[in-house]
Amino acid sequence: MLYKKFQPVSDLDPYVECLFVWEGETDEKLVVQSPPSGFNAMVFNYKNPYWAYIQEELKEQVPLAFASGQFTGNYHLELQGSIGMIGIVLKANALHNFFGLHMAEMVNKRLAIGDFLGQSGNNLHHEINHTISTEARTKILEDFLVSYVDRARKNLTIIDETIDFIDQKNGMLTIDEVLSRFKISRRYLEKKFQEKVGITPKLYARIKRFGYLSNKIVHNQKVDWQDIVFENGFHDQSHLAKDFKAFNQMNPSEYYQNHRELIRFVEK
Repeated sequence: MLYKKFQPVSDLDPYVECLFVWEGETDEKLVVQSPPSGFNAMVFNYKNPYWAYIQEELKEQVPLAFASGQFTGNYHLELQGSIGMIGIVLKANALHNFFGLHMAEMVNKRLAIGDFLGQSGNNLHHEINHTISTEARTKILEDFLVSYVDRARKNLTIIDETIDFIDQKNGMLTIDEVLSRFKISRRYLEKKFQEKVGITPKLYARIKRFGYLSNKIVHNQKVDWQDIVFENGFHDQSHLAKDFKAFNQMNPSEYYQNHRELIRFVEK
């Protein structure tokens, strides 16, 4: 099983967190949990179709090529057979700035590439499907996004600065701090956040803190929960557990165990 991340070309640094490729074979059904992270994505599948669900009874086949908005809770991916996909992990404002998508309509959703890019999106997926190497697929995606960089730059506003500020703080701040720093009204911030990100700035900050904390937990061999509470701005351990339940439907210890096992599996 291969899961590998790549850094983008420098022109894409303001908009792209990373690119990734996931390839492998699994005879048995593989279920992977994915907590909310504050990032969006564009994903292109070139092997077997797979499924996604928040609740199993609402399981749906994932479009072969799609963009996803903000997810506000844990979802599951269910894969079997040949796995092959390449994707772009995007910062929260990138889909809006690149393609003009109204992100409030993308919350907890995956939108097929052709539905918003038309034939150019279908052509992009076709080209990826008929390319053999990861290096060539990566270049195709980078070149495609670089062609939109001028448009993205023209769409930058003070709201993008507030998003960067929240990201830099890993969500560990109050919205009053954001308003004070950028001298804007709460109403304006919330309205424009809905357009660019899809959710309120307060929820986005909570998700960024949770994403930062989740990543930190699973990459540590041993976790001191009291230190986690103190270092990440929680009132106490019950407050930490409440956030985990809200975003991930499990307590912190369960999350640590489940995702440590996943990391060991995926990195092989």
